[in-house]
Amino acid sequence: MDSTGLEGEGVAYEVVLRFHRGGPALFGAWPKFETADRKFTQWLGTWGQADAVLTLTAVAGSVVHPVKHWTAEGGVRAGAAGSV
Repeated sequence: MDSTGLEGEGVAYEVVLRFHRGGPALFGAWPKFETADRKFTQWLGTWGQADAVLTLTAVAGSVVHPVKHWTAEGGVRAGAAGSV
């Protein structure tokens, strides 16, 4: 279980990778935190570059909770929201 307190029925964990802010993105959504977290790490290792922005959020209905955020400048930040 992740630290969002949202895990359960109807929660999706979304990973978004933008190659540069406001640019093209890869997107994936999974029902399990562990799967989304593994994808976050894989995408970071494969696509993480100077201008990239990577986010992991938990979504339950209209509630969006930031779980992780990565940029080359700031590294991985837990619960950090950022502009993608």
